[in-house]
Amino acid sequence: MKPVPIELERRLRLAGILLILGLSVEGICLIWARPLAFILLVCGGGLLCASGILVFLYSLVSAAEPGGAP
Repeated sequence: MKPVPIELERRLRLAGILLILGLSVEGICLIWARPLAFILLVCGGGLLCASGILVFLYSLVSAAEPGGAP
């Protein structure tokens, strides 16, 4: 069996980093008042935040051991 807590911590750290990067991009875009900033906010920041959320949820689902007690 592979150690689940180490794998879970690594995935949660990755999810946190992606969320921090996404929020940083969105914060910078709010300061920068150009039309391109909106596109970067939606595409770049939104994609990073969404991927952070998906990695977080995937890490929670995959951490549960199959065949365990409910």
